[in-house]
Amino acid sequence: PFEFRMATSRPKKPNVPLTRRDIENAHLNNSFRRAFPTWAVVTSPWARHPLGFIKSLEYVHKHTKEFEALDKEIRGHWESVKQPEWEYNCKVAFKNKLESILTNFLKRPLKLVITGSTVSGVGTANSDADICMCAPNILHPLRSDIENGNANILTRDERRRRIGVLLRRCKKALDDANLGLKIAFVDAMIPLLKMTGEIKDEVTGNPFNMEVDLSVSNEVFISGLHNSHLIRGYTRVDDRFAPLVTLVKKWSWMAGVRDPQKRRFNSYAMTLLVIHFLQCALPRPILPNLQGCYPWFFALDENNHPDKVDLEADLPYPLEDLFDLPPCRLSVAELFYLFVSYYSTIDLYCAVIRIKCGRISVRKLPGENYDEDDENYRMTPRSAMNHEVYIEDPIDEHNPGRTVDDWEMVRNCFCDALHVFNRVDDEEMSKIFSFPDLEDLTATA
Repeated sequence: PFEFRMATSRPKKPNVPLTRRDIENAHLNNSFRRAFPTWAVVTSPWARHPLGFIKSLEYVHKHTKEFEALDKEIRGHWESVKQPEWEYNCKVAFKNKLESILTNFLKRPLKLVITGSTVSGVGTANSDADICMCAPNILHPLRSDIENGNANILTRDERRRRIGVLLRRCKKALDDANLGLKIAFVDAMIPLLKMTGEIKDEVTGNPFNMEVDLSVSNEVFISGLHNSHLIRGYTRVDDRFAPLVTLVKKWSWMAGVRDPQKRRFNSYAMTLLVIHFLQCALPRPILPNLQGCYPWFFALDENNHPDKVDLEADLPYPLEDLFDLPPCRLSVAELFYLFVSYYSTIDLYCAVIRIKCGRISVRKLPGENYDEDDENYRMTPRSAMNHEVYIEDPIDEHNPGRTVDDWEMVRNCFCDALHVFNRVDDEEMSKIFSFPDLEDLTATA
């Protein structure tokens, strides 16, 4: 199985002279992974046998000026929609106020933590604030549980029911606190309190449409917090990551790729698709495997995680250089074109995206023979056997791609986005269509 190793010192380059081919293909072999654990990622077949990549890159080079204009528009859009600092501080202040009210009401030690895009570095203005109440052992076993010897065992339905009872009690306390927000209990698979309304930032006086989803965790380990911490780490590695995620989310919603209620990807899954693309889809990786680089700083699973998460802390030490390869200079616009090219080509029904291992593996179903120690294969767990897409969550290994019920239909949406670009090279269609701008990309539905 894959081992997480810390790069304690900068690896020494071999004494033998390297050819240009050796340098360009260094990250494709196992010796590279052993010598450079910081960049221990394995590229996908699209980059390993890059006919599709080369064709896409030729298109990028052919339309350099058009991509420069589009990139400027994308960057400007990101600067205009990204979450301002005062809004983030306002959400934190509101979270602290909720924590004080609920602690006094429940008379129990608890802590509220913000998760999701608000703290991950890819949040936009007026985005929802996901807040989780971390209250270990707040769900007391009933006397009947103890008598039956099941004090520590709660079924999923019973846990959900008890959390619902707890949240209804909290709703009454928050209603009495006159927060100025409309509070509703949502009896979903994960019960929560939804709070909506306009409030004013106490510092700037700016009006703000606050929308909060408050959930409950009976455990100390909150996977959503560690997921957000990991994504925030990737925003610190490369400044193209956050604008690319924002563009992909905006495009995917308009194109019908992101809509879990219609059996498409959810927002978190789209972010993982971007991370995988920047890790494995290019001959020269842009993002490393952060969990492999800093296994004590980022959570690996519920049993291996830092005791304290500091979302403001920078990476423990800078990333090392990747051999003598020059840095990837592709712009956000060019990366978006390669992103849709990549996912219009690969078959996620037969593959597993594995962020934690920095690779894409062949998906194997029960009954098929394979070497369990071969990282090129990944057995599909029973919970994901019937899912069209299997994305391995980097923290708790659930499947964020479970909401997709027809991968071919989703992949056709990627092909449609690619066509918006490629039609300008068609002799007939170029008379009607010009190179797409941001509005064209986000109105492809």
